[in-house]
Amino acid sequence: MLNTARPTASPRPQRRISRLAVLPVLTAGVLAAAQVPTAGAAPASVWEVSSTIAVGEAPNQFAVSPDGTRLYVTAGDGVDIIDTATNTVVASAATPASVGGIAVVPSGDIYVVGSAGTVYVIDPQTNTVVDDIAVEPNSIGMTAAGDTVYVTNPTSGTISVIDTAANTVASTVPVGKNPVLATTLDGTVYVTNAGSGDISAVDSTTDTVVATIPTGGVPVGITSAAGRVYAVEGISQSVAVIDASTDTVVDTITVGGGTLTGIAVTPDGSTIFVNQSDTDTTTIIDTTDPSSRHTVTVGARPGGAIASPDNNTAYITNGEGASVSVLTTAAQPCTGITCIPTGSFGG
Repeated sequence: MLNTARPTASPRPQRRISRLAVLPVLTAGVLAAAQVPTAGAAPASVWEVSSTIAVGEAPNQFAVSPDGTRLYVTAGDGVDIIDTATNTVVASAATPASVGGIAVVPSGDIYVVGSAGTVYVIDPQTNTVVDDIAVEPNSIGMTAAGDTVYVTNPTSGTISVIDTAANTVASTVPVGKNPVLATTLDGTVYVTNAGSGDISAVDSTTDTVVATIPTGGVPVGITSAAGRVYAVEGISQSVAVIDASTDTVVDTITVGGGTLTGIAVTPDGSTIFVNQSDTDTTTIIDTTDPSSRHTVTVGARPGGAIASPDNNTAYITNGEGASVSVLTTAAQPCTGITCIPTGSFGG
């Protein structure tokens, strides 16, 4: 697998190794032993690793700019900024401490949270921290619903609601036990509660819980698109599929293969990406036929995942590889200057 060098034109500040990047792995690391994945036919769209982007230490979670031209990844004490046209790191934004969760609001402002309990606001024009907001220690996940940012607070079983006009915590909303990560779909914020085995659905217009969706086990990773919410459940090594119109689980997709961490879905809802940190792989599932899947080798300890707005590219953070794996479809090959085919399918 090709590792591209960091561009010399944009030197990066020295950073400490962040332990936030392995939090999803550690959370899931006490789960059941590995199972063999269910075999199936190759999915309708074939995906492969087209390149690997060198980033900072212990990369963790992703967010994309409103116009789709920039991909942001938290890595160590800051954020690496990737040009999605070339899949190269073009800048970095340093933060005073290690950060994990990340969200971007319509104005383009970037919000990241550190485990010490501070949210840093980054101006995308200057790539500098312009404000900070106190939240609870050990906060992990973030999501944005319009101009409002939500932060998960595992210790208190709440989410903090940040008013981005004032950059203050406007309120906290009780959810389930040990909330970990969050996603937003059509104005509803969905939060995985690893301690209570369920998902809270929060109406972002009223900031109240409107549904509690049982999944059982330990739900951690979560993503959403096209009327569906997908949550990784670690004990059964599966993905719970939730119909957002009814807030009920309508299917369970068995994945197996070891500790499951991050998950992403293409915006059109056609393809799911599920990371398996024990085997350094990502399983790619066709949602029209969940038995149709294949597995691709990525970097060491894959954690976060995100799919691009055009449905043709996905990105995986490799927590112990200081890199991001770029996945593209065979029908839509990567055209960036670092997009040299180096990966192959396995499993």
